[in-house]
Amino acid sequence: MSDILPFYQVKLQYLLDLVLDHSLDDNAFRVAAYLALTHADHDTGECHPSFEMIGTALGRHAKSVKRALNKPEMARHLAVVRDTNRGNASRYRPTEDALRRATQRRREGDKIVPLSRVKGGQSCPPEGTYLSAKGGQERPPNKEKELKPRTAATAPDLPGKGQSDTAPARSAPPSPLVFVPQGICFARDWNDRLAQEGLAALDRSLPLAVNGQAPSAT
Repeated sequence: MSDILPFYQVKLQYLLDLVLDHSLDDNAFRVAAYLALTHADHDTGECHPSFEMIGTALGRHAKSVKRALNKPEMARHLAVVRDTNRGNASRYRPTEDALRRATQRRREGDKIVPLSRVKGGQSCPPEGTYLSAKGGQERPPNKEKELKPRTAATAPDLPGKGQSDTAPARSAPPSPLVFVPQGICFARDWNDRLAQEGLAALDRSLPLAVNGQAPSAT
């Protein structure tokens, strides 16, 4: 039996062998599986619980357990060494054939490479949206903005244009134009230019300011 693996390494394969055996009814399978999962020795799989202990765990009568054990024994899943079950309980262990089948299943399973280890196809980005711990959004730099000279002045806050809540102030009415004599040369230069354009002199076109004040309107 040197080529047979220890029972703890082939326990799942041994249970699979029990599942696939259609000759075992539900009661027989439950008893055999209970022995393998609860009482079996780590290396050999041997155990020796009493009928009463098995029956209490599975909710079965001791006689029902005894009958159920006959089927896995006949199917060569279990080797049974019977005793009086009074003081010395019967011993159960997986047969050499059962352990050999389980070992073969285990070694065949080890040759199968899971799909997750095979690298192939296209690498796709993970689904969902990456949420950064920093606030805001990270955007690529705008090259057009970087190339523009930063000479534009900031637009003034214009009332009435949706930029300020203050109402526009009313402008004062324009003051009337008056002629304020500033000197002979000044008046003569303007009169010469007006004459070239066929217009009247300043003192005739505009009312004359007296002492720097415009004449009152009548």
